[in-house]
Amino acid sequence: NEPDKKLAREYKSRSNDIIAIAGGDGTYQKTQTVLVHVYGRDPLPKIALLGGGTMNNMVNCLKLKGTPETILSRLIYQYHQDRPFRETQLHLLKVNDQYGFLYGSGLLHRFLIDFNKVEGPTRWTAIRMLLSAMGQALAHSKRGKVLCERMDADVTLDGRPWPFKNYTAVFAGTIETLGLGFNALYRARKEKDKFQICAFSLPPRQVVSSFPVLLMGAKVPSENWLDDLAGQAEIHYREPQGYMLDGELYPPVEKVRLAIGPAIQVVAP
Repeated sequence: NEPDKKLAREYKSRSNDIIAIAGGDGTYQKTQTVLVHVYGRDPLPKIALLGGGTMNNMVNCLKLKGTPETILSRLIYQYHQDRPFRETQLHLLKVNDQYGFLYGSGLLHRFLIDFNKVEGPTRWTAIRMLLSAMGQALAHSKRGKVLCERMDADVTLDGRPWPFKNYTAVFAGTIETLGLGFNALYRARKEKDKFQICAFSLPPRQVVSSFPVLLMGAKVPSENWLDDLAGQAEIHYREPQGYMLDGELYPPVEKVRLAIGPAIQVVAP
């Protein structure tokens, strides 16, 4: 929105070399989108992720420890002592006109809708809800079937069509973890200028049986599971579908365009 862009333009005019962001993944996603739009082709400032949100997938992926105040104080101390930071280059994932790290539709989106309905959700809330969802899927309950309901869609990767016509979930990203220890995007940073995209068309019980492999960060050995790298992808849903980007929920759309976005430098003490 305009107030955020105004603030980003002010940062840019001051030539700030580091911007520290306190919050969870959704806060990072919104901030990074504004920065990309404001900075355009100019180099983006370095980013310090402080954590402090409900979902801290990025902080956990980069193994950042401490409270937001602790991380910030360490950064300030090292900055004034002219000591080098630990730096990690990450590519953003462009999803239509938004920028983040992790996209998901279908099962991932539905699970997150349930998670957001809980008052004061925490990581342990998510774990309990995941275990409950697994039980419902194994029992073939009505809720398990709803969570794993398939979506009709056509997916192309760099112009190549994928063979499936319906999917339980489609997800992609430039970081490895989906959260809660699931390193499903284990190749996300393996090739320059590419992101990893996965999708599956599985009944509820087979979805659950794939979880141990995802926890190990390995390829799921199933003909009903697709796993690839791409620089661009297009998803055409037969009926509009909502999706999530770094924990933020977006309204239903018929078409989603994914592309590798600009690189950012993430600094840590």
